[in-house]
Parts: sequence; structure tokens; C-alpha cells
Amino acid sequence: MTWLRDGKRLRETRLWGLKLGLIYYPPQTLMQRGFKMVFYSPSDVKVGEIGSDVLAGRASSVEFELMDFGCGAWSLVLEDRPGFDIGYRTRVDIHPYFSALPWFSGFVQGRPKEGATRPVTYSGFGFYEQLDWVRVTDSYASLDIADIVKDIVEHTVAPNTKIIYNAAKVETTGYTVNSMNFDHTPAKDAIQTLAEIAQNFEFGVDSVREFYFRAVSTGVGGHYWAGKHLAGNDVDEDPRPIRNRLYVKVGQIQAGGTNYIGSVQNTDSITAYGLREDEITAPEILNNTDALQWAAYLLSQKKDPLVRAQLRDIFLDDTRVKIEAVGKVRITTEAGTEYTLAIKRVKYKIGVGGILADIELGQILIPFELHIVNLLRRVTDEQRLGDKRTQQLYI
Repeated sequence: MTWLRDGKRLRETRLWGLKLGLIYYPPQTLMQRGFKMVFYSPSDVKVGEIGSDVLAGRASSVEFELMDFGCGAWSLVLEDRPGFDIGYRTRVDIHPYFSALPWFSGFVQGRPKEGATRPVTYSGFGFYEQLDWVRVTDSYASLDIADIVKDIVEHTVAPNTKIIYNAAKVETTGYTVNSMNFDHTPAKDAIQTLAEIAQNFEFGVDSVREFYFRAVSTGVGGHYWAGKHLAGNDVDEDPRPIRNRLYVKVGQIQAGGTNYIGSVQNTDSITAYGLREDEITAPEILNNTDALQWAAYLLSQKKDPLVRAQLRDIFLDDTRVKIEAVGKVRITTEAGTEYTLAIKRVKYKIGVGGILADIELGQILIPFELHIVNLLRRVTDEQRLGDKRTQQLYI
């Protein structure tokens, strides 16, 4: 099997037992390779099915992605509307090769307008998105981070979303939080802060809609070379986001009326790239030790250049192995530079000839609109910090 990229003909035999290659799509129906998409109402009643054994709306293409937070975006293009209603709260489970358990579970957020011409497109996101829909208001002290996460998911997230709480999927961190206070904080933001304090923990919602909170996998699954397994320009290093001194603000007013508690810095990064400062704000953290633990983790993520790489057009039909965004791989550039990069996103494409996957390593290219979201989140953090100051001044 060969792989075409940038005018090169690159040869590879196996990646986790999978072939790399540009698939030839014969003029036949999509359904021959085998998959199904099952649709459920908001009350979890099956309303319909699309796939190689069902003719209710022939699919032109199906795409979905698995990320380090679980199921990401998905889209479906149909030649015509199916014989059942697909509403905004409809759940969709995707079963490549008719797998017993879905590889992906998400819900509809985009659907064709009434009267739209054919073909029609449906799209959506995994249930991780629903962590933004609910707010956390509670105080915690002298608890392992995992116990706080369990309380948030069991009593706030699960009762108000379609996310399922499974205590066995929340791992103990070994770090005891001294004092935190969440005041109408989005659940995703609250758990993100807790994961950062725990250091090297990740969270998300998997393909059976169960929430998980776990240590980041450090296992290395393979070693690949630019010019052999991936094109040379598919490895990219970007020093622009580097920040190597962080000023830290917390939710507790300090002596002198400020919320600033100090800074953390990395001397090696400053020597290599020059001083690059930033300010970070955690309105929910009330204890300085917790805040500096949190800041140290953010510094570890910001002090080095961002590195990205891609493994493209992985042909799955021979082994039918599901690739998760878990663990790391080692990449060597054409210049001999070596990187060990985390698997951040696996993008699946179901086409006429089979199922392909692209694997993104290291860091994900962030669309411009997400930069705006991150900017607005910083503004929100400052607003929440102001609310905490006001609250404390009146106590």
C-alpha cells in the first residue's frame, strides 16, 4: 500500500497493524464496507438507523473524531432526508464494521433547514460539550481532587445532561485540595482547573457517554520518521505561544487588597527564548499552595514551543482496529530532531471504498473562532475574580 503526499510516493507496511494509503474509491455504494449509525430520541428510544443494511437515506459521507476529551465533532451527508425525524437533541451512535459498542456517541447540533435542497447535512458534537451547559456552585476543602470531581459529576452533571456517571472511571489523584469555591462556574471549567491542579490528568466523555477522569497515558506506541511515515512538512514547531513566567491571581484577597500571590518561571526557557510573561487567573482557588501547584502545571505546558505532526490516510479495513486519542508516539524529523508527542485527535472518514483515519499529534491547530472563545474565557475569569473580591469585602 502506498501513500501520496506532496508529490512523493511513500511506502509503509504497518502502523499499529494498519496500512497507510490513499484509497481508490470504486463506483459502488458506500455500504459495502459495513457500518451503521443508530439514532435515539432524548428519552433514549431508538428512532432509526442508517448504514449498509438500511436504505433509509443513503449516506454520501460520514466523519467523526476522537480526542483526548473523548468524542469530538461529527457530520453526516445524506443523499436525501431519512424516513424518521432527526432533531436537535437526537443522539447518534456510530458503529464502524457493526461493532457491538459504538466507536462514537454524540448528538445533533446542526440540521438542514426546511426546504433545503439535496444532499442534506447533519452535524454535532460528543457529549463532552454538555459539560458547558451546567454550573457548579459549591465549596470544597481537604478532599482528594477525585472526590471533588465525583461530587460535581454525580450531583450536578449527570442529573442535568445525558452524560453518565461511573465512579470507577474517576481515578484518585493523590493530591488533597486545601480550599476551593465554585460560584456558578461552568462544570467544564471547574473540572479543567481540578485536572490542572492534579497535574497530568485528563477528563472527558467516552463513546458510551460515561465521564472519565484519569492520568494521562505516557506509553509510547511507535516510532515514525518524516519522509518515510509522514511528509517532512507535516512536522511543525511553533515558538510563538511560549510563556515562561506566569503571574498568578487567585480568588482570595491578599494583604494589601490584591489577588496576586506570586509568580512561577522556567529559567531554561527564558535563556533559550527570552523572557515571555503572562498572567493567569483562577477565581475558584482560595489557597496559595493549590494555586502554585496549578500554576506550575500550566508553566510546564507553556514553556516550550508547540509541536504538531500528522499521520494521514490510515486505511482501517484490513484490521478494523479502533484508534483512540490515548498515549504517545515518537517522531524523528528529516533533520534528526526527535519528539515524543501525544495523540490528540483521530479523525475518521467513512467513504465509498472504506474507512480512513488521520492522526494529529502534539498540538491541534486551533481555529480562529476558538482563539476568540479563549479570549472571552479570560475575560470571564476576571469577571468571576471581581465577583469574589466583592463577595469577600462584604463578608
